[in-house]
Amino acid sequence: MPDTYPVESRAVIGKAVKKLRREGIIPANIYGRGIESKAVQLPFADARALLNHHGRNVLINVRVEGEDRARPVVVRDIEREPVSGALQHIDFFQVDLTRAIQGNVTIVLIGEAPAVEERGGILVTDTDSVLIEALPSDMPESIELSVESLTELDQALRVSDLVAPPGVTILSDPEISLTHITRPRLEESEELPEGELEEGAQPTAEGVEDGDDGKAADD
Repeated sequence: MPDTYPVESRAVIGKAVKKLRREGIIPANIYGRGIESKAVQLPFADARALLNHHGRNVLINVRVEGEDRARPVVVRDIEREPVSGALQHIDFFQVDLTRAIQGNVTIVLIGEAPAVEERGGILVTDTDSVLIEALPSDMPESIELSVESLTELDQALRVSDLVAPPGVTILSDPEISLTHITRPRLEESEELPEGELEEGAQPTAEGVEDGDDGKAADD
């Protein structure tokens, strides 16, 4: 059963919500298909716990103070202060449990890539989430992807390599690269090919006598 979080109705709107934040209260809204948007609020500690334990688009319940039944919702949007990253606002989308929803979920890479250990390659993440569709109760917080099949340099894993959990349809383009093995950079101590000079190095002139700086005389 989804976790349930209590929220209160919110009368403060507009710029006045700054005062709420100073008091440790996070403003939020509940909206959804065919329902009237409702302004709510919850303590910062509850909001932080909610976001730490559940990803976006994962089914939870919120119980509005004074209402008889909890509302099934997903976190659809989070607003943060651009500089400090402080939480500013949460949007909850109230769902119909019988209707599929779409949302982005995080890809979690698991295991060790042999190409990293054996060939000195570097594992690079290209895309960290994919778009999926599922009933609200089937929406996963993340999808795992093993990198143990990456045995060679330049190999990649794509959306088509994901195994969707039961009841989940992956909507992202199957050819999108999720991660790949890139070749290691040349060691700084590696010698340059014969005849090549490091950037900024000056050639030495053979046969220049002591005291001759190699410059042509002006007169």
